[in-house]
Amino acid sequence: MTSTVRSLLLLLGLALAATPACKKNEESAPPTDIDDEADDADADDDDADDADDADDADEEILSQTLFEEQVQGNMDDVLDCYVQASSENAELAGKVIVTFTVAGDGSVETAEIDESSSLNDEGMNSCLKGKFSGWTFAKPPSGEPMTLSFPFSLAPAS
Repeated sequence: MTSTVRSLLLLLGLALAATPACKKNEESAPPTDIDDEADDADADDDDADDADDADDADEEILSQTLFEEQVQGNMDDVLDCYVQASSENAELAGKVIVTFTVAGDGSVETAEIDESSSLNDEGMNSCLKGKFSGWTFAKPPSGEPMTLSFPFSLAPAS
């Protein structure tokens, strides 16, 4: 073995040794007392109701930060439209500013491309509007429609 390979194996061994082991905690262990399961059947119904209440409490409310995170999570749609449009115009680049109106249920009510956008390609804009109509966001805090804007900066890969 060469000294480089030995060094790499030594580093790998040290890295694995330094990595903490996965430990189960008591909460993740399976139940040990099977006799109590029948007695707990009624309690499970109450627990299910509590879980529904917890889901309602854990539901995310739309904010500017969450909106931006959710838009970033859908960037593949935007890039699909950009790649399609740039196949016809290799120099296509600029900023597309979109104003979204998010309905009370989190669906996209409208998505309007601002006239001041520096990238204004009719085919790409049409593609984007089609993609945006399928996006969903967290529900607005008031349950009423909420309007938010996002600037997409697009340019060919260098």
